[in-house]
Amino acid sequence: MELFHLRYFLAVADELNLTRAAARLHLAASPLSRRVRDLERELGAPLFTRSARGMALTAAGRALLPRARDIVARVEALPGALAAADGHPVVVVGMAPDVTAAVRDGFLERLRAARPELAVRIRPGTSAELARAVARRELDLAFLHGGSDDPGLTVRRVDTRPAAVAVGHGRGFDDRTEVRLEELAELPYVSIRYDAAPAVYRATGELLARHGVHRRIELDTHNPGDLTHVVAAGEAFTLVGLGSGATHKAFVGEPVHVLPVTGAQVRLGTDAVWRGDRAADPGDVVGVLAAAAGTPTGPVA
Repeated sequence: MELFHLRYFLAVADELNLTRAAARLHLAASPLSRRVRDLERELGAPLFTRSARGMALTAAGRALLPRARDIVARVEALPGALAAADGHPVVVVGMAPDVTAAVRDGFLERLRAARPELAVRIRPGTSAELARAVARRELDLAFLHGGSDDPGLTVRRVDTRPAAVAVGHGRGFDDRTEVRLEELAELPYVSIRYDAAPAVYRATGELLARHGVHRRIELDTHNPGDLTHVVAAGEAFTLVGLGSGATHKAFVGEPVHVLPVTGAQVRLGTDAVWRGDRAADPGDVVGVLAAAAGTPTGPVA
């Protein structure tokens, strides 16, 4: 058994879908399935049930899950532990795709000024998976969207900025400098999977519905770049950060208009999230990270 077997098992256990787990791991589904079956053979027990309705963990899978998480977390913590023993402690910070460069760079600058001996590893991910990783102590702090309803996590809003509409050329907005949401009622709204940031997509859906936009396309992906093909083809519109963020950058050079929204408050907030019990410990570096995360740079509404 290799460590990658456990990493693959954890991805499939989190997603309960081979295609999504494979995309998360940057693999094809077929080799991932083979690796999981190799692990099942080695352990002598099925870890998942597979049916037309999807996948589920077996009793053996549920028993393995916390142990696999612990093993992988311990191995991943080794570089940081060794660096700390050598006087160069490492902290791991999560970043959701649409966190702005200003938020990221401001945090790193403040942290280096306060604790120059700290080395920082950045871990990208969706907001939902980063929040779970903070709760599991795999991350020291994360910047994400939509906060968290986990009572063990502390959430601080550190940034909010306007969002804009991305809509393809030839959809009736070619000579426009702004757009009202009501004008988009004939087009579907396209997004990545809602489970990437459930609170954000729930609020977005409610906002669009209030303005008469009811049609939806949810792509089976967590990659914001996949939105470009659908929007550029004129099949749908989406919302992007105005002037920044990974989703906005994905549309650079595409035959797409990015238009500010008028008549509605459409904003994307960024939250810093950390474990409250760790910040309360004076010997834990999380308190330093929380201080470096900063305070809101704009209105939080």
